[in-house]
Amino acid sequence: MSRVINAIFEDGVFKPVQKVDIQEHERVSLKVIDLADWQARFDRIIARIHHKTAQYSSKEIESDIHQALVEVREKRRGR
Repeated sequence: MSRVINAIFEDGVFKPVQKVDIQEHERVSLKVIDLADWQARFDRIIARIHHKTAQYSSKEIESDIHQALVEVREKRRGR
């Protein structure tokens, strides 16, 4: 199971900020992401979303979301 574990690098060791459910000596792969870099990427994505949706009113967006939910629920029910 993949999950994000926040950690602090201290004394040459990654130390999890919260309790993790991993067995002692279990091998894992780490992907180190600088939080400032992650935040900058996230901000760019949000800005692109805002730019692309600026032409639509909130009511139009909410209506489309509502319609999509109705369609998904109908498919789940086999209609």
